[in-house]
Amino acid sequence: MTTPELHLIGVDPGGTTGVTRLTVPRLSIFGDEPPQIIEWDYFALNGPEAKQATELARYTRETQSLSYKIGPAIVSELWTQDPRFKSTDPEALSPARINAMLELLLYQNLLGDATLTFQPRGIRLSIDEDKLRKMRMYVKHKDIRASTQHAVMGLRRARQSLEFATKLWPEAV
Repeated sequence: MTTPELHLIGVDPGGTTGVTRLTVPRLSIFGDEPPQIIEWDYFALNGPEAKQATELARYTRETQSLSYKIGPAIVSELWTQDPRFKSTDPEALSPARINAMLELLLYQNLLGDATLTFQPRGIRLSIDEDKLRKMRMYVKHKDIRASTQHAVMGLRRARQSLEFATKLWPEAV
């Protein structure tokens, strides 16, 4: 029996990490059902980067328990260095370190059956604040707003590409 819902966790990693979970009907991605977000959860993580990555892994495993054998898809912002950005502040590399920790946790099987995908920062910007307001998903907290944009964009990409959807949820096909 395949679960009726899919979960996607959008992540905006950094000094404060925004996390958004969206739950959608499986058939809105792998079938003919219209797009619909049936559940929305969000929060921010603070503190040491390893603690943030560990808390995100715990949340991912808890989300896994909502759907039998179909792990959540984690879509995290791919951090890239802007060559014009002249900073020696180690905080600027926090997103890259958190993403590396998530990759290690995935390798160690500590993310349950989750998948981990990175998408460029700029891709989320097509989901602007006005669109979030229309969807009633606007949050003032900038990191949560960014994670919500990543989550919505991940769902949009999955609906547009069966190949991408299968990458996110290989057991749901």
